Amino acid sequence: MMFSIATIRLLMLAFGALGGALITMQPGWAMPADAQRPDNAESARIGKRVAQRYCGGCHAIEATGLSPNPKSPPFPLIAERYPGNNPAPVLIDGTVIRHPGMPEFNLLENETDGLVAYIRRISRKWKPTP
Repeated sequence: MMFSIATIRLLMLAFGALGGALITMQPGWAMPADAQRPDNAESARIGKRVAQRYCGGCHAIEATGLSPNPKSPPFPLIAERYPGNNPAPVLIDGTVIRHPGMPEFNLLENETDGLVAYIRRISRKWKPTP
């Protein structure tokens, strides 16, 4: 199944209007397990390939380094900006708002899941789930 970022953004806005108050992020709050995207090594490998193909021209996609575009945050910082190291909001509903020059990508669901898993894993705060 393929979703455009615009479609996902629209769904997230609709969800936010209907139930956003139910998932207000607070210190120490984590998304329920069933709401999290897959976070395993294979998913992260897919995400790294996606990052290399689509993101590396502007963002630092490794655990260290500077972004080629100084206005584009490095991937570890993206994860660390969100409670629970969950970068899904920036990938799903914030890319155009936060980065007006960012192109729109059409990713398969497993590619989006992989990108989220990869960004989580290169965060300095990432801890593997037991």
